[in-house]
Amino acid sequence: MKINFRQMSVLVLLGFITLKFSALPSLMYTVSGNMSWLTSLILMITDSIYVFIIVHLMRISGEKNILEFMSACLGKVLARVILIILILKYALVVANVSKGMKIFVVENLYSEFHWLVFTIPLVILVAFMVYKGIRNIARVGELVFIPVIVGCIYIMLKAISGVHLQESFLPMFEDGFMPIADSAFKYVSWFGSGTFLLMLFGKVDFKNEKKFTLFKYTFFAILLVQFIFLVFYGLFHTTSPTHNFCLSDISQFSGGESSISELSWLVVSLWIVAQTIQLSLYSYALVQAIKFLFNIKNNIFPILIVLTFIFVWSYLGEVSIRLEEIFYHPFASIITILGAYVVPLILLVGNAVRQRKLNKNKSKVKKNEKVKINI
Repeated sequence: MKINFRQMSVLVLLGFITLKFSALPSLMYTVSGNMSWLTSLILMITDSIYVFIIVHLMRISGEKNILEFMSACLGKVLARVILIILILKYALVVANVSKGMKIFVVENLYSEFHWLVFTIPLVILVAFMVYKGIRNIARVGELVFIPVIVGCIYIMLKAISGVHLQESFLPMFEDGFMPIADSAFKYVSWFGSGTFLLMLFGKVDFKNEKKFTLFKYTFFAILLVQFIFLVFYGLFHTTSPTHNFCLSDISQFSGGESSISELSWLVVSLWIVAQTIQLSLYSYALVQAIKFLFNIKNNIFPILIVLTFIFVWSYLGEVSIRLEEIFYHPFASIITILGAYVVPLILLVGNAVRQRKLNKNKSKVKKNEKVKINI
């Protein structure tokens, strides 16, 4: 079953925004300070460029899935090497999202919760979403993305009166550009937001595509994330590293005596719904990559592998307090750079070389036919 172009654009938008709701602004501030919003902006613009590259490749691939397309462009061996890189990238996102959800719900929202009370229903829900396929995930995304966006904007507007731009963002570039570069490399695993699209080759219907649809969604996603970052840093500036949950901490800072109780249900709903879709989306991508790598036809076994990974990861979070360091380890950054930024370029170049060879072969055939006719 295919999804339409608008549904794909909605998934891109949700992919752009959901991982940025939580600890990322706080973590970034420790490295790039008041220029962290610029780090995020640079990486998100880069992500949007790569989204358009991947979508271009999806169009020209026709009905081919990603393995067929890569095998045709690069050969079967390199195609499977790339699949391993993508599996590692998808696994990083799945781990990051599930960890963030678990910490938010179990350790901050309901401190009495046992981790199993949260993890088991989550695993069952993700299993159902992935089993039903990408169209189901896309439809749920279509239903919830407007409330998610409206809720985010509402929270930001409630808090904006407490923002002090001059105190928070001036002076700029005190330490030059290096903190921005360091922060971009260290936290790049929170980006690469369009990488899941590589598993949607042959699954998107481009027939009713409207001009600028994808551009509008990506542009709005960038604006929304920057708005959140600017409000967060404008409220907390030098204390930003102590605020681990961006969206919920902003809501608690909102003006009005009843703002916390008024917005608490909204924060919980936004966080859980948006992250569940993101977790399902990347779990689906991980399942597809495993199927392609090992040539598995059935979904059940790859789904069980992914669910086991989520479950074990949640358990490890109970016995280790430093698991989060995995996400800003150089290994995670290198995997993300390879999977999100190098692989699409390799595919683009590989396809261009392949097309050039095909065109040369066609011209040779035509020349041979002309020679035969002349003889």
